[in-house]
Amino acid sequence: MVRLFLAGMMTLAGVGAAQAAPVTELVTNGSFEASSYTVNHEFSTRAGTPTVGNPATTQGVTGWTGTGFALYFLAGTQATTPAITEFKDNQNYLRSNVTLSPDGGNFVALDGDGSFQGGTGASVSQTIGGLTVGIQYDVSFDWAAAQLQNKTGDTTEQLKVQFGSSIQYTSVVKNPSAGFSGWLQQQFRFTATSASEVLSFLSVGTPTGLPPIALLDGVSVKQAVPEPASLALLGVGLLGLCGMVRRRA
Repeated sequence: MVRLFLAGMMTLAGVGAAQAAPVTELVTNGSFEASSYTVNHEFSTRAGTPTVGNPATTQGVTGWTGTGFALYFLAGTQATTPAITEFKDNQNYLRSNVTLSPDGGNFVALDGDGSFQGGTGASVSQTIGGLTVGIQYDVSFDWAAAQLQNKTGDTTEQLKVQFGSSIQYTSVVKNPSAGFSGWLQQQFRFTATSASEVLSFLSVGTPTGLPPIALLDGVSVKQAVPEPASLALLGVGLLGLCGMVRRRA
């Protein structure tokens, strides 16, 4: 009897250990390294009639859909090479104080000024599959507040992160004129309500006309694992139960 009980406790402990093991990455191209672009580029399909020869109404970032003024920058070129857009504006590049993210490589920049984009800022989105209803998932990413070379003025910036119907916001970052916030690491936890959910990042900034810019890189979605404290508590409980059984035996 004691052996059976201990075997059961060891099985439970094994389940806890398995839950703490590394889990599968569910995001496609979360580092934004894969794309069809060979130069910095806007990736967005705009409503209405584009300008003649407009090269911007494309979706060239693998796995992602861009809306609004979403810009794609190749590593190390964000402060030297403008992104091709429908406005043919050669000033669409970032200030020289903008660094690469902790994830490194390519990243996206999202305009938070919704005044000419239907009332909302730019966004990127992806459908995440392979989910289990009722299970929690951690969405982690690197982000920052920045400004374009040809703009001045204080701005605020934040990201609205949506996973299915659930929404969470980053803190609001106040970015002084010509400033760069530095890269910030963020993680949100969501519960799946379907086998697939749309994950989106919407840039929300003020004021209009500048524009406020949010940078994004290193996006990851993985099944949540128990906190170390929870696993330690499970271990203490198992030891206590084993001691009780031995005394009764």
